[in-house]
Amino acid sequence: MSENTPPEPSPQPDYAQSAVTPMLESEARTWSMLVHIIAVAALILSGGTLGFVAPLVLWLIYRERSALVDFHGKQNLNLQLTLLVTGIAAVILGTLLFVVGLAVTLPLWFAYCVYALVISIIAGIKANSGEYYPITFTIRFLR
Repeated sequence: MSENTPPEPSPQPDYAQSAVTPMLESEARTWSMLVHIIAVAALILSGGTLGFVAPLVLWLIYRERSALVDFHGKQNLNLQLTLLVTGIAAVILGTLLFVVGLAVTLPLWFAYCVYALVISIIAGIKANSGEYYPITFTIRFLR
């Protein structure tokens, strides 16, 4: 190399074209199940307010690697967000209708919490067997 020739730049990786590696079927089943089961634990530990955080994180990480994880992540996020919205609505409506309203809305919301717990466990079992199990009685925030 002469003094006037600049050194060649080192090749840099092209991050824009990095391909997403698909998951193995067994990994997809495990992560799909964990989306539901961790949501149940978060739901219990947070009293129904932060149950959406764990499924959101798992879904954002693994949604492009597996269609099964993408499906179950969306299903559980819809369930958790519906639970959060109905809880907020129950408190607001109950407050507007005074004590009598809370006596009606909070038990209804508690019943939906029990439904969310049970259906998440069922969906986790179905996800572990590789089934695309749709969760009913939710608002479709994510399609």
